[in-house]
Amino acid sequence: MNSANLINPGALLALTWVFGWAIVILIFMYLRNKKRQKTLELIHKERLAAMEKGIPMPEWPDYDINGKGILAESLRSGRSQNPKAFLGSGAILIMTGAGICLAFYLAGIPDLRAVWPIGLIVVFTGIGLFIHYFLTKGGKA
Repeated sequence: MNSANLINPGALLALTWVFGWAIVILIFMYLRNKKRQKTLELIHKERLAAMEKGIPMPEWPDYDINGKGILAESLRSGRSQNPKAFLGSGAILIMTGAGICLAFYLAGIPDLRAVWPIGLIVVFTGIGLFIHYFLTKGGKA
């Protein structure tokens, strides 16, 4: 069997598209974090220079980077997040997974009908988020 016949050009294009966007997003996140790290290093150097000169500095400066204070961002914990976000995310994932299962099962193409359980991955992820919410809703962050 020829190896050229085994590669589907459509599947190769789809894989390139998905992984290409994933790489672009990862590069964007890396560059954003690198910029934030450089800014934090600059702030640290300024604080050290001010301490060497004897200039009083506030103990916890709230420098503004990209519209968010560093102190506020670094001290943010799970308590400041919406605790019901896991419920909403879980409901969306359950319905999306059920829709995927139904769409694959009702499709007229036999190959798609055979893979309808793939949507269950998304359904069970949503159920896991529901379980996470109910197990942690009474706990303190």
